[in-house]
Amino acid sequence: ALGKMTQLQRLDLYENYIGAKGAAALAPALGKMTQLQGLYLYGCEIRAEGARALAPALGKMTQLQELNLTGNNIGDEGATALAPALGKMTQLQKLWLYNNNIGDAGTVALAPALGKMTQLQELNLSYNQIGAQGAAALAPAVGKMTQLQKLNLYDNEIGDEGAAALAPALGRMTQLQELDLHSNQIRAQGARALAPALGRMTQLQALDLFYNHFGAQGAAALA
Repeated sequence: ALGKMTQLQRLDLYENYIGAKGAAALAPALGKMTQLQGLYLYGCEIRAEGARALAPALGKMTQLQELNLTGNNIGDEGATALAPALGKMTQLQKLWLYNNNIGDAGTVALAPALGKMTQLQELNLSYNQIGAQGAAALAPAVGKMTQLQKLNLYDNEIGDEGAAALAPALGRMTQLQELDLHSNQIRAQGARALAPALGRMTQLQALDLFYNHFGAQGAAALA
């Protein structure tokens, strides 16, 4: 039935737990939805196998504006499989990949694709396992997102080294309205690295840095 809906603009299968087999069954239908602008597969447990199955169909959806693959446990393997397809989505405005067990290897694979998303307004990679290496790979891509308004990277493992790697790119994002880096093991050294960049974000409306470990020295640097 879905394969006949060639005029569909929005498809939401939130928390239907379709799994990898369901994703594979869905893929041919998605490939026919040339008008689709929003695809929401939050909490469907597609895992890496499902991500691989969906990738060819997603690669045809160059008109997509919003993609939500949150809570699917795709891991590094799934992120790597999706990367080529995501690289074709140059019109994407919102991308949610949080809570997917994506680590440094997956982030490194995703980074070149993300760098092509110059129209992106919201990026959420929170609640993954992105460390310093992943943050360093992500930085050049983020620096190209001149339309980005919301960047969520909370609950990762960025640390001081990752914060320092991200800082130059963040310093160029003067249009950013919301930045969430909470729970990232960032200490005083990382706070000092971030401070100059944050000082340039004059349009920022929400800044979340809680559950880090700045201490008095970090707080003084940020002040």
